[in-house]
Amino acid sequence: MASPVKIKASVSEVVRHTGSVASYHFKPQGRVPKFHAGQFLHLALDEYQPNEQWPESRVFSIASAPSERHEELAVTISVKGRFTERIFQTLENGSECWLKLPYGEFLFPPDKHLILIAGGVGITPYLSLLKQMLEEKSEQAVMLYYGIRSAEHYLFGDLIKRCEAELPNFGKAVYCEDGSAPGEKGVLNIVAIHAAAPSGSLFYLSGPPAMIGTFRKRLQDLGVEAERVRVDDWE
Repeated sequence: MASPVKIKASVSEVVRHTGSVASYHFKPQGRVPKFHAGQFLHLALDEYQPNEQWPESRVFSIASAPSERHEELAVTISVKGRFTERIFQTLENGSECWLKLPYGEFLFPPDKHLILIAGGVGITPYLSLLKQMLEEKSEQAVMLYYGIRSAEHYLFGDLIKRCEAELPNFGKAVYCEDGSAPGEKGVLNIVAIHAAAPSGSLFYLSGPPAMIGTFRKRLQDLGVEAERVRVDDWE
């Protein structure tokens, strides 16, 4: 695993998805270490000096494919507190910040059937994997279950549509609480997801802490071994 590296970066694009969710694309100004799909970075807004302490930061999943690392690093941020509100209000095209990466063990073995479960912005840890699979024309079996509150929270639909069209063993099911998005009306049902999963599948959980805790416990109760449940719980 690559050792974390601190890199200055400038914002090359900001995409506002909703009033509180945005994606930031950064142009790195230094060498970017290799990372794996599913890993995350630290983002600091204040200036960093090598002889000083690393400034206040927050962690975000890397949304870029590993092959893109020299050209671009991307993250998607949901406003959940003072620091993320500051990011949302101050970062714009041309802004500079500091990144430290890579971190994390939320990794995806290429020889297993993957069940990806995402609640809301919990889709972001899977973006790097999906982009990498498209690049590699992967035949790995992957099923994405995506739960959202309403149509405006259905993020990265174009990427998911490409995966459906170009990846032979990719599937998706969307559950929308208010029924405003195409798919099923309602919420994710971990019992049904488990029942539909092939034997030996790995289950990945990413989303609100309450969802992760409930689903993890239910999978345990259903007899799924702990090593087959992977949780994006760095928050």
